Amino acid sequence: MKRILVDTGAIYAFVRQPDANHLPARAFVRDCIDRRVVLVLSDAVFSETMNLLNKRQGPRVAIEVGVALRHTPLYQWQALGPDDERATWALFQKYDDKAWSYTDCAVLALAQRLRIAEVFTFDADFDQMPGIVRLPR
Repeated sequence: MKRILVDTGAIYAFVRQPDANHLPARAFVRDCIDRRVVLVLSDAVFSETMNLLNKRQGPRVAIEVGVALRHTPLYQWQALGPDDERATWALFQKYDDKAWSYTDCAVLALAQRLRIAEVFTFDADFDQMPGIVRLPR
């Protein structure tokens, strides 16, 4: 079964209709469903998504999306372990010349551990990451 990591901005675009990337996000998710692709959701991305939605849309929307993310079979939950945390911190320090968030580094660390090269994101910073392919193209 094919797996693709998912980033905060992609989830936000999917749920926020006025977002500029809403339609491409919905089309990409529909394609993932059709092809039985699993979107791997890290706890770090989940946390960042809940904070973003809570701040911009309020707690009701954040909770509604959180429940959907936790109960939809399209998403596979992946908690970061201690080794992932150490790798994230190492990447964050190594690439201090980049504008990558700590969560972006966590996605990269997880991608490296799970050997998943593709990330569902609209964040162009992922184009700078070694071994990462940003989807949709």
